[in-house]
Amino acid sequence: MKIAYFEMIGGASGNMLLGALIDAGASPSAIESALRTLPLEGWSIERRRVERRGIAATFFDFVVPGDHNSASHYLSDVLNVLERSGLTQAQRARAASIYTRLAEAEAKVHGSTPERIHFHEVGAADAILDVAGFCVALDLLGIERSYCSAYPLGRGTISIHHGRYPNPPPATAELLRGAPTYDAAIEAEMVTTTGAAILSTVVAEPGLRPAMRAESIGYGAGSSDFAIPNVLRVSVGTPAGERLPVEADDVVVLEATIDDMSPQHFELAFERVLAAGAFDVWLLPVTMKKLRPAVLFGAVAPPEREAEVARAMLVETSTLGVRVRSERRHTLGRRIETVETPLGPVRVKTATVDGQPRRTLEYDDVARIARELGRPIAETAARLEEHLRS
Repeated sequence: MKIAYFEMIGGASGNMLLGALIDAGASPSAIESALRTLPLEGWSIERRRVERRGIAATFFDFVVPGDHNSASHYLSDVLNVLERSGLTQAQRARAASIYTRLAEAEAKVHGSTPERIHFHEVGAADAILDVAGFCVALDLLGIERSYCSAYPLGRGTISIHHGRYPNPPPATAELLRGAPTYDAAIEAEMVTTTGAAILSTVVAEPGLRPAMRAESIGYGAGSSDFAIPNVLRVSVGTPAGERLPVEADDVVVLEATIDDMSPQHFELAFERVLAAGAFDVWLLPVTMKKLRPAVLFGAVAPPEREAEVARAMLVETSTLGVRVRSERRHTLGRRIETVETPLGPVRVKTATVDGQPRRTLEYDDVARIARELGRPIAETAARLEEHLRS
């Protein structure tokens, strides 16, 4: 699996991100061939090697005639441009996700809806080409997961379509909400709205530098000259072993056999045993003396919660006794992150072994979305899993 780490030394913009990926090995001719299938005309490419404060980098930009570049679009217009292109389904879906996230941020700022938002700078042809080109470049390099540094923010005000606004402008600030940022002490726009939309869509955990073996490193240049190198660096490579280690700890296993309790009462018993501190609970069918059918009520818990869990089992079930034994377990370290999807936010549990992530959707979130949509849970889970793979 290939991963990428985007380091915003001088900030981030659409063309800096694309320039960095090209500098890291993505074929500019392959990117151009894919973008020529978009129903956008009159554009050309400017690409050259430049130096920013002693660092050699690739400057990559789209040149679009003024009349076309100043046009604005609605979300439906941009999605139509992407849908009519020859990009792969995964590339179109990722680009659509970026623009949908952007529309949602603009809608929140303007008190509107994503469908009614009128794109200006970010709806121009060069912005669409930046977003689509980035998605193509990710595929060309085989990048499956992206990470990025904290976002550097500039000072002062900047000029946008609506006039002069504080830096960063409202839509960019909304896109970066919840992400780590820092003051770059530079009077300029460091992270553009397009750059924020791209990274906030493809990066689940901003500010996290992954353990990785870099195979290629690229630098994308911005157009301004700062006191620091105005470049964005991308490192592309493979995960370095297990990001989340295997852990070992002691647990207690508590069990009781029950043959005289209404099945309807187990749901609340499960809930309260878990609330008492159990990691997990279960029921197994067993046969007791005189061939009476029964169930084995089991729970696993940390040793320090043994008494509370045992008491909950005794109070909430009809059993007269609970057996306890000590065991040792090995577990994968894991993290839980909330991922924005077209169906709404969903928590995803990720564990990693030998650099390979195992991702599991949180059942409660999948069930909630299925109820809200009135759709089967299997269909809902399949759509969410497809989004995670895109």
